[in-house]
Parts: sequence; structure tokens; C-alpha cells
Amino acid sequence: MSIKYKKIIEEIMGEEAKKRGFSIKSHPKLIATKPLGILERTVDEQSQAFFITEDLIHQGDIYIMFEGKRMTYHYEDEETFRMAISQINEFMLREGYSKMDEWLKRPYYKREDIIFVRNNYEKDYEKYIDENPNTIINDDLLHICQMVESVYNIEWTVAKKQLLLASEILTGLMLDKIKDTYMVEGKTSNYFFIDREANINCKVHDTPMGIVLNAYRQKNVNRWILDEIKAYFSKEEIENIGIYNEK
Repeated sequence: MSIKYKKIIEEIMGEEAKKRGFSIKSHPKLIATKPLGILERTVDEQSQAFFITEDLIHQGDIYIMFEGKRMTYHYEDEETFRMAISQINEFMLREGYSKMDEWLKRPYYKREDIIFVRNNYEKDYEKYIDENPNTIINDDLLHICQMVESVYNIEWTVAKKQLLLASEILTGLMLDKIKDTYMVEGKTSNYFFIDREANINCKVHDTPMGIVLNAYRQKNVNRWILDEIKAYFSKEEIENIGIYNEK
């Protein structure tokens, strides 16, 4: 069965997507998935992307991820694929695009903020270690959580300075106290990421600045700091080190 996936997505979704500043591209298949259509835009340095993905393990399933939820659609042929894309388009017109517009109003880092953290994290992490010697990683994570919690209800332009410092400390911490971690540059964003591949079941790839920013936005350090950092450890390491489940 030969279906021109991207062409169909453009036919059904392209006009409305482009009105909102989105362009549409596809991506080569990965091990278990193939992004059939990626809708992406950049507004005032904020990049947004929306993926329509084919599940290569469950034949005929395509899905979107939105607000952490997976919404799955099924197709058998070109006609049912068009129907599935039409359903996705209806969802985006009904609430998806408006949600993404709302997200543009949330606090965000500019490129200069990201460059600042990348250039200064070593110096400020060393200063933190000098002032807090012989701490274990749990102590450090709680310190970062407290830094973020202390500015939950403070206006963004004032809170940002503290959050950038928390990001610097978290970056240094992840590279210093989590084994086999290394920094990589983002391929589609200005962010840098901390990766770990050794001694765990799957590759871990996350950005310290995003972790801190989400904790501030959502007012939830347990979910966005402690849980995210736990993902860098194997089950055995968690048991040995005693990484917190929650504060």
C-alpha cells in the first residue's frame, strides 16, 4: 500500500496550520516510530512542534501526544488514513491550536539566557560546591527544589535570575554526580541537553533549564525535578543512592 502521508497531511491540515505560522515536514523512520508529519513554528524565539507519528510496532496506528496524553487513531488504507488525519485536524481546530497559542504566553527563556547558563554553569556550580561541601545528590536536589519553590509566586522577570542560577547548579550537578553523563547541543533548539547511556536500559536526554522552567511553570518540583532526575538512574542505583520519591 503506497500512501503519500505528508501530501495528505498538507492537503487536510496545511491551510489552517500555515495561517498560524506552522510549516509541515516529515522525518525518516526511527526504530519503533515514524514521524509522518511535524508541524512546527517559531514565535519570538519560542519553538513549538506537533508530531503526527506512526507506530511501527502496531501496524496501522498513528498517534499524537498532547498535554502528556497519547491519542491514537487507526487506518487500513488511504481513505481511512484521510479520515484519521481529518479527526486530528478537527481536534487541533477545536482546541489544539488555541492551547498552543496559550503556551506562547507562558514564561520562557530567550537565547541569551541559554547562552548565559551554558557559559557560566561551571563557575557558579563550583561556587555552590565550595559553599556546600560534602553534600550527597539528595541534598543538592532539595536545595534546587527550594530555590524554585521560593519564587513560585514571584513575577517572571524577577524570578528568572534565581531560576537561571538553579539551572546552572542543576547542570553542574548532573554532569558531576550522575555517572557517564555528557552535554550535547540541541538539534532543533538553542537548548543544551544532558545525556546518559551507560548502565541503564534506555538513553536519557533532557535539558536542565527545561526541567527547572517546567517546575516553576507548573509549581511542582516533585514531578519536574525529582522525577526527571530519577530517570537518569537505574533501579539498582535508585535503591543504593536512595533518590527521593518526593519531597
